[in-house]
Amino acid sequence: MMQEKENPDYKDPASRVISLVSHKLKTPLSIINGYSEAILSQLEPGEMSPFNLKALQDISKQGEKMAGLVDKLVRFSSVSNLNSSDVKKDKIKVCPLFSAASAKGVLRDDALNVLSSDATIRTHGPSIEIKCDPKVGIYADGALVSIALEELIDNAIKFNNNVVKKIRMFYYEEKDKDILAVADNGVGIKEEYISKIFDKFYQVEDFFTGQIEGWGLGLALVKKIMNIHGGTISVRSQHGVGTIISLRFPKK
Repeated sequence: MMQEKENPDYKDPASRVISLVSHKLKTPLSIINGYSEAILSQLEPGEMSPFNLKALQDISKQGEKMAGLVDKLVRFSSVSNLNSSDVKKDKIKVCPLFSAASAKGVLRDDALNVLSSDATIRTHGPSIEIKCDPKVGIYADGALVSIALEELIDNAIKFNNNVVKKIRMFYYEEKDKDILAVADNGVGIKEEYISKIFDKFYQVEDFFTGQIEGWGLGLALVKKIMNIHGGTISVRSQHGVGTIISLRFPKK
């Protein structure tokens, strides 16, 4: 009988705890969110006191935020158990990947403005500029690359104190590598932190106030996705200017 390959991530206590906690929280949260939404949708004007209405609205809002955090745990748990043999590589176009990841950013931030040749959403607030040749493609797992790009955009928005947040997504080649890059105009990352930002549960101390939503798992997830693709990540950052994170994929 052929023995099943051992996955080193599965034996990682942190990964096992993440998987357990995320799945245990999903059911009670779905009940909390389901009932709070149902009650709010059926309320008649003046049926509930202002205090009770505000309390119920806050419960619903915070429940949705918690559900989003749990979804991130589930996503991390699922991807952390993958290995290179699970990657379904195919030739995929870069521009649709950028556009889809940007659209997810729009859903998370009502004030996000996406500027691209194939999709423009005009609102006030941060902007995502997409630059790529429509013909360009990379050899990778589209679903996993989309997750990686979404996490990079999410971080570029969250860890940015500028009044006007600007994000750029672009493609370029370098020898035998296809490179997808996400740049922002945030405060940048101090050099002493760069080696730590891909660690699980790590958030840069300048931002570790408890006010930034998330687990500190996003970049660890991106690193895992690149590892199982046989790719690498590079970070260029200047404190006070911005950061560029580049995903380097091997060509077929």
